[in-house]
Amino acid sequence: MAENTLDGDALGVRVSDVRASIPEPIRLADQRHHEILQRVPFSRHLNPINSHEARRAFRNGAAAPPFRYNPLSEADTLLCELDRIRPPTDHPAGALVARILDGTALLVRALRDRTATAFDALAHHADWYPDAALLGLSFPEPPPDPELSDQPAAAMIAALEAALKSRGLSSWRVERDTVMSARVLVDSAKRLLRVNPMSRFKSRDLRRLIAHEIDVHVMCAHNGQRQALRCFSTGLPGSLATEEGLALVAEEQVGAASPGVLSRQVEVVRSIHRARDLGFRDLYNDIAARHSPGLAWGICLRIKRGLARPDLPGVYAKDSVYLRGRMRVHRWLQDGNDIRSLYVGKVGLDDPVEAWMKQGWLRPGNLPPLWLPAT
Repeated sequence: MAENTLDGDALGVRVSDVRASIPEPIRLADQRHHEILQRVPFSRHLNPINSHEARRAFRNGAAAPPFRYNPLSEADTLLCELDRIRPPTDHPAGALVARILDGTALLVRALRDRTATAFDALAHHADWYPDAALLGLSFPEPPPDPELSDQPAAAMIAALEAALKSRGLSSWRVERDTVMSARVLVDSAKRLLRVNPMSRFKSRDLRRLIAHEIDVHVMCAHNGQRQALRCFSTGLPGSLATEEGLALVAEEQVGAASPGVLSRQVEVVRSIHRARDLGFRDLYNDIAARHSPGLAWGICLRIKRGLARPDLPGVYAKDSVYLRGRMRVHRWLQDGNDIRSLYVGKVGLDDPVEAWMKQGWLRPGNLPPLWLPAT
């Protein structure tokens, strides 16, 4: 099936005209940053390479799992490169690209130093720490989910590949990757979906993850690749919460959301808050007093990964974006806003998309099937 077309070219907007409206030094900085993201797989330096072994050690009494990581040996070179390509900020696009470079530099420092201080600086810059309103949310616990995780990774990979093909996304591919804390993730810079081949899935996940990963993450990245700046395909500051929130709403839209996902996300944001003062073992015990050992381990792994000393206070706070984003996007759509604004690329709810389109350096994108009228 061909992609739904809402093409800027059809509206009289040529790509060359859009690019010409942004000064060359800014476009060059954006391109150089994109090349860094294509070259450096940051997730492979963030996630532990020995999670199964580390879990066994933790079960045997270690204060914290002895995580090992692929070292980011080129960190200092990357920081020099990011500083060298910094664009002028007297144009709105320049200020935007500069903020993106700042965020990447903070991630590089966090993966180089692996300290609570470095991850704290990253969280503050990205606005990841949950506020009082988010911490105060609550949702009812659902009954136990009877569905078994009996689908192998091969079934998930086949479903993702078929969905890419049906949407005309021929430049994207699926790759197996064992160095992941998630089961599936999207690498926008490489036009790649990564699947952990050791994972198991529920039948529901085959629909849920197509809606989440392809109909949101891949489509936003794909549309962003058609814009004047590459950062629209890899993410603007603040876009992560909007996109992850939209992905959770998309799961609900296709009727495949995991039971209890919102109550679990409340536990995640509260655990992020507590992890600023607790080490891995104390945090794990706190969660396990209310939930299963498996959920306690999964949350602790997600929010303590990257740190050299998970036994000490400190947190990788990114996972707060799921609940915050879902609540904001759900409210935004209920208020009657146009979903197409969120599909011009990887943008946030607070980004002035309409103004950027009027300025001539942003154009409409395509919508995935889940938002189109049934035919």
